[in-house]
Amino acid sequence: MSHSADRKRIKLLTGVSSFMFVAAGVSQARVHIFDRDEIIDRATKTDRFVVSRTEFAKRGSVLDREGRALAQDEDTRYLTVMFDKVPRSAAFYMDLAAATGIPATEFATLAETARAPVDWRKPISPTQASLVQDVKTRWRADGVGLSRSGRRSYPLGEASASLVGYMRDKAPQAGIELGLNSHLSGTNGKIVGIVDREGNYLPMRLDRQTVRRKDGKNLTLTIDAELQQSATEAVKHAVDLHKADQGVAIVMDPRTGDILAMASWPSFDPNRPIEPAKGQKRTPEFNSAYMSALEPGSTFKILSLAKALDEGVVQPNEDYYCRGTMTVGKTTIACDREHGSHGLIDPQMAIARSCNLAAATWAMRVGQDDFYKFMRQTGLFEKPGLGLPRESIGLYNEKEYAKQLQLASNGFGQSLNATPLALCAAFASLANEGKRVHPRLVAKIGEMPTPVTPGSQVVSPEAAQTVLHMMRSVLESDRGTGKSLRIPGYAIGGKTGTAQKKNFDTGSMKGGGYVSNFIGFVPAEKPEAVVLVMVDNPKGGSYYGSTVAGPAFRSIAQSVIRRLRIPPTVAISDPAPAPRSAEKPKPVVKPAIAPTAKAKPKPKAPAVTVKAKPVAKSLAKPAKRVVQGPPAPAAKKRTTPKDDKQVNRNR
Repeated sequence: MSHSADRKRIKLLTGVSSFMFVAAGVSQARVHIFDRDEIIDRATKTDRFVVSRTEFAKRGSVLDREGRALAQDEDTRYLTVMFDKVPRSAAFYMDLAAATGIPATEFATLAETARAPVDWRKPISPTQASLVQDVKTRWRADGVGLSRSGRRSYPLGEASASLVGYMRDKAPQAGIELGLNSHLSGTNGKIVGIVDREGNYLPMRLDRQTVRRKDGKNLTLTIDAELQQSATEAVKHAVDLHKADQGVAIVMDPRTGDILAMASWPSFDPNRPIEPAKGQKRTPEFNSAYMSALEPGSTFKILSLAKALDEGVVQPNEDYYCRGTMTVGKTTIACDREHGSHGLIDPQMAIARSCNLAAATWAMRVGQDDFYKFMRQTGLFEKPGLGLPRESIGLYNEKEYAKQLQLASNGFGQSLNATPLALCAAFASLANEGKRVHPRLVAKIGEMPTPVTPGSQVVSPEAAQTVLHMMRSVLESDRGTGKSLRIPGYAIGGKTGTAQKKNFDTGSMKGGGYVSNFIGFVPAEKPEAVVLVMVDNPKGGSYYGSTVAGPAFRSIAQSVIRRLRIPPTVAISDPAPAPRSAEKPKPVVKPAIAPTAKAKPKPKAPAVTVKAKPVAKSLAKPAKRVVQGPPAPAAKKRTTPKDDKQVNRNR
């Protein structure tokens, strides 16, 4: 009987337990499955237990080509304390003070007076943050919290400030930070959770209102941090020494267009609060490399020669007689203030000694339409296309009424303006077998590489190679304008430039100042880097490109050789062998005009007056050929005549 009763009780208890378990399961299924949305909606409307929190996206870092940080978020935190949810204990305050460096008395005072959460703007380091977490766990202090500081650090400081930019109040203000903000910023997320009776926050990851954060992408640049620092130091020294308005230095890989360095001075420290510029023409973040449009001056002669050789209107062994002046329309163009005239020279010596008249003649032989088309093909008048804010375009007056004078001036780098970056890319085409070079600044967005833009053929490979070879004489010849810039053991190709600026107050060239330039190829044969230095309006006495921009180029070129580990190209114990036409010339008793290699010498050389495209019938376009020219005869020194309309602006 008793066994039967026990079995009944067991069955009853089992049934009741099973019923209760099923009822609990049904109830939970109703809450979590069938009536889930309705219950959450009612809780949301009451705002009693459901809380949403913003999950802030982490901003991407800006890295150099080797992964070194140029801009990154600091790994620091800010402390927040809700005093109604922490122990009111002197021992707790002392522990928290030891972890944070904030006085314990400050915590004790605020605990008596504060009614809302208190934030400290003093950054908490990662080590301190770990200690705070230990204190929070040991004391079960739920009211202690740490949030990211959001501060941005810039390890290179002034060296990369005008390129990378900076953040203010978590908003991008300039440079890459602003221009490529859409890649760096990411998207904030939102987590919906429930707060229990004890105030603990329980996130609901599967809630339909929960949105996962999307962190910003890292940007890997083509910039080399070491070359960027070296270029900045060199251009800063040039600007300070010569009391210039601004300066820029660019290092570019001619094979890909990768910008290895893009330094601009003056600059600023992005790690400190930036004061608005007062009484200055430009803001502190102004970057001359892509925001300024400057005249290239005599550096442009190498492009003029390359185009003339490519068109076949000039031959490498062709002699030209420079009298010191030439007349174009009603205007007299003068060549060299110091030497008056260069005498009989071939193209190589015209580049070495920077002859304006030869360069003007090359451009006029090419012709207005073809020369303008050539300049456009190189990208001189386009925006660099880097995605940076305030990118400038080149300037050219297509409605100029004095077309022949404009064309002649274009030949030696006047009457046109371009950004230094566009100029550097145009020069780089000579080291890229005559193909256009498109500047590239961003190597990767996240893990996705950015492609190298292929360039169209601008001049023939033969013409480009010939000009590169001729440029060696600028440094290697004892009569070259860059002879003081030689680097032992290396054959370097280069070209000096000094462009006179227009005075916009008077409308004339007088008092407008100068732009001192130097373009160089390291090394001259198969260049691995193109270096451009431009110094705007030097006021320290000297203004020639060889003395103002040249030393900065030499310093940067030496850094390039070290950084890229370029082996010597000539024996270090011996000076670099000069090209043939840079050898000591033989004296000439009777100077002669030699428009072509076939021209006969004359006792006296009359002034050259150009009224139209100076291509005579006897100068029919010959077949393109690249040959080494003969030694150039010595130039007869002449004084430069003065003229009210004289143009004497370049060297």
